[in-house]
Amino acid sequence: MTRIVSNMPSILLKYLYLIGLVSLLAGCSSSTPVPATKKPSVTQVAKGNIPLKRYLHKTDGNLAKHSAFYSLPMPADALAARFFLIDNAKRSLDVQYYIYDDDSIGRVFTAHLLLAAQRGVKIRMLLDDLGTTGKDSILQKLVLHPNVELRLFNPNKLRTSFRNLALLFNVDTLGKRMHNKSLIADGYTAIMGGRNIGDVYFAARTEAIFLDYDILCIGAVVPEISHAFDIYWNSEQVLPSSEVVGTSGSSYKDFEQKLSPALDKELKRFKQTRLGRAVSKSVFMEKVKGRKLQFTVAKEVDFYYDTPSKVASDENNISTHIAAQLRKNIKGAKSSVTIISPYFIPSDEMMKRMKQLRKKGIEIDIVTNSLASTDVSPVYAGYQKYIKRLLGMGINLYELKTNSFAEVSRKKHLKKIPKLSLHTKMTLIDQKRLAIGSANMDPRSSKLNTELLMVITSKKLTTKEQSILDKVLNLNNVYKLSWGARPNAGFGPIWTTLENGKKTIYHERPQTSFFKRLGTDIMSLLPIEGYL
Repeated sequence: MTRIVSNMPSILLKYLYLIGLVSLLAGCSSSTPVPATKKPSVTQVAKGNIPLKRYLHKTDGNLAKHSAFYSLPMPADALAARFFLIDNAKRSLDVQYYIYDDDSIGRVFTAHLLLAAQRGVKIRMLLDDLGTTGKDSILQKLVLHPNVELRLFNPNKLRTSFRNLALLFNVDTLGKRMHNKSLIADGYTAIMGGRNIGDVYFAARTEAIFLDYDILCIGAVVPEISHAFDIYWNSEQVLPSSEVVGTSGSSYKDFEQKLSPALDKELKRFKQTRLGRAVSKSVFMEKVKGRKLQFTVAKEVDFYYDTPSKVASDENNISTHIAAQLRKNIKGAKSSVTIISPYFIPSDEMMKRMKQLRKKGIEIDIVTNSLASTDVSPVYAGYQKYIKRLLGMGINLYELKTNSFAEVSRKKHLKKIPKLSLHTKMTLIDQKRLAIGSANMDPRSSKLNTELLMVITSKKLTTKEQSILDKVLNLNNVYKLSWGARPNAGFGPIWTTLENGKKTIYHERPQTSFFKRLGTDIMSLLPIEGYL
């Protein structure tokens, strides 16, 4: 979910780079932006002896011209996989993210990238420009390395303190963002899914954690992901960072000798953290070290991406959208559909499709955030208007409890149970098709932002994810919604769960204050659904 313009004052994104390097690069002065030549380029595919191929090649069947996948649901595994790809890349790294925070994860991720650049790996970074406010000098310093090229998507040319006003007054253009997330190494392997780069996506903070999902890919789908990156990289909606924020008055030689010690210091700091230790001992790393990492082959994979021109075209121009592809897959369901989306606001078309499926007796489960667990309350305001109709269709509706998996936290001796928020974007169809990517089930992903989506036909992969989900969907972790009589309030939604082993019923949105509920109800009356 893009952190929407209407919620902008409290959720402006922080961005990029090793904070420790800022001081050692001090003295670099910003210059006025000058025109830059945007040279077209494509993914550089490593040839010959590819280090990554030695570790990431084992499959459960004949790969041939097919694709194969390894799921990354756990934060430590997802981060370990990213570091492994970066550290073992031979020729190229293509990095595409919507959010790239300047926090513990952002700094150590950048450290790994710069060490790869030191080895001669060519790095192309494509970042959405929404969160670069106040970070221009950091962006200038990042690209001083000759092996790093940075481009910004749909940039705001106004870089002053009035920048956010320009955004608010030009929301129809600047409010449309690149929500894509992918990491491609040597053109051989790629990671795509829901995670951005930041502490909250990898459980680096003990007070707040996003439940998320990525997948590691090899085989035929990787060139398709690379091609999508190239389309964005060379598009009219993207500009070199130097053309947007200007160039630094310094050069790579000014900090070359200090760079390696600074990077080593950052890596050592991270390795001593709780997450750093978890990454080094993660299941992913243990399997890689033992050459036991095995991919699941899927003979049918459909990869879709919105075209970059989506942000410059009419929001109803479906020729640039991927939403229709997912609707097509859901329409073809025969027995069951499970939708997991942190931000769920169904379109009229989606409501129509679900109604048709229910008439055929097809089971539909929807898992989303509760008001307490969501990080974007206005989206819940849009979603809650559909609760009665969804339940009336016979759809099973579940909301994540913010204190889910409390017992797991206690076993890990965490002093404080973290607040959980759902961030996974996944749809499971008929126990055999798995749709994953960056897109949420809301108007913003459908009509405003650009997204990536992959539909994998694999009974083995889908069944595995369904079994994990079935364990999660118990009343210790979620609220199951129903419609019924409420004390002194007529009829309305009812939230049923287990609290300390006892069945508990709530007649109001659980674990929320009166004022949060009131504010959400007021927002639900405003005509802002198209921006959510």
